[in-house]
Amino acid sequence: MLIFLDTEFTGLDQRKPDLISIGLVDETGQEFYAELPEVHWTVQCNEWVHFNVLPHLHGSDDYVQNEALISESLVAWIENISDKAIIVTDCIDADFTQLKRLLQKWPNNLDVRPIQFTAWSMGEDKQPTLQTLMNNYYGPGRPRHHALHDAHALRLAALYAVKNGWQPENLD
Repeated sequence: MLIFLDTEFTGLDQRKPDLISIGLVDETGQEFYAELPEVHWTVQCNEWVHFNVLPHLHGSDDYVQNEALISESLVAWIENISDKAIIVTDCIDADFTQLKRLLQKWPNNLDVRPIQFTAWSMGEDKQPTLQTLMNNYYGPGRPRHHALHDAHALRLAALYAVKNGWQPENLD
C-alpha cells in the first residue's frame, strides 16, 4: 500500500526545522492529519512559512496534538493498514526526515525506504499532465502548502502515473 506524505515545517533554510503539520493519504484515500501546538514552532518559522503555510492551518482541537499523541496516533493509523506500507513523498530529505523524527516507534508494516515521486522526474513530456492534475486538486478549502492537501495532490499525480505505466526518466 502506498502512503503519500507531506509535511509543513518551519523553513527549508534551517539546519533542523521543526514540524508544524503532517498529512498522509493512502491509495484508497484514507487520511491522517495533525498539527503541533503553536508553541512548538511559532518562534522558529521563517517569513515564507508565515505567509504561505500558517494561514492554512486548522488550529482546532480536532487536529492540534502534542508530539507523543501524534506519534502514537500515526503508528496506529499506519499499522491499521493490512498491507506492507511504503511512503511516497516529493521531498525525502524534508518530509521523510520529519516523519522519522516524529515516530517514536516504527510501525511494523512500514518500509524503512521511501519512494520519491515528482512530476519533474517523469520527464518533460509527462510533467505538464501531472502538474495539471495536481493544480486542479487545489481550490477553495484545499489550499497549497497544507500538508494534507499537498499529500492528496501528490497521490493524484502518482496514481495517474502508475495507472499509465509511467516510470521516472532516471530509472533504468
